[in-house]
Amino acid sequence: MKTEQAVTAEQAVTAEQAVTAEQAATVEQSVTVSNLDPWPVQALQATLELGGGADQLAELPPLWHWLYFLPTVPRSAIGRDGHIINQEWADATLRRRRLFAAARTDFLRPLRIGVPARMTERVIGQRDTMGKHGPFHILTAEYQYFQDDQLCVREERDIVYLQGPAPFEPAPKDQFPMKTAAEDPWALIVTPDPVMLMRFSALTFNSHLIHFDQLYTQREEGYRERVVHGPLVAIILVKLLALNGIERLKRFEFRARSPLFVNQPIQFAGKPEGAQVELRALGQSGVLAMHATAYL
Repeated sequence: MKTEQAVTAEQAVTAEQAVTAEQAATVEQSVTVSNLDPWPVQALQATLELGGGADQLAELPPLWHWLYFLPTVPRSAIGRDGHIINQEWADATLRRRRLFAAARTDFLRPLRIGVPARMTERVIGQRDTMGKHGPFHILTAEYQYFQDDQLCVREERDIVYLQGPAPFEPAPKDQFPMKTAAEDPWALIVTPDPVMLMRFSALTFNSHLIHFDQLYTQREEGYRERVVHGPLVAIILVKLLALNGIERLKRFEFRARSPLFVNQPIQFAGKPEGAQVELRALGQSGVLAMHATAYL
């Protein structure tokens, strides 16, 4: 998720802005395998409670590949923030906040539940830059998912590392998201509670303390409350599509804009525009927390 200051255009840059041929890192590609067991799908369905039975699913819904291919490291390799030390080749000697800021996912073929699959992972670019609140580091990684030696999903993720605690800022008074959301034909309200956040952390093997340790979140990272996972918000946006009859996508892009917090309602809104759907997740007072586009 994002910090108390929004991920602005200068902070959550696209891969085209963040990565050039000269900047691309040369890192050995890693490979992870999974049988795509049905249990994580059933568990996430039970966690969301947003309709649809996992027993009828033969294919992974879009983005649910995030439940698999998870790194398992010993507890001694976890840093004070709950993340893997030196995860994704960032400088672990710096005090930093790690944010899953954006992703672009192409769905070429469906991933079938219960069928062996493999994922390749490599860093394709990283750079240091300066933002409103100081320096930050952007890393872009590419993930490819294969089944039967056929490429099924290709994804790029932008991870942002910010130094120091989140500076306090009042929620921006932006009426545009509220006005546009009121006009969107598709809408859903979800209030993530501590149980939902804990379950999602467990399902994604995510031990980042900002999602479940209130004292750490407030004292060390400067947020006012436990933060809702960015991937969870993106998954619910895709679920909004499914609730309106769209089960398959060609591409999905999202960018985090501001944090969302536990026990506070989130408004999910969508508006079809030709061969795509514009999606938003809005926090209190209509603050835009995530924007996404689904290509059909």
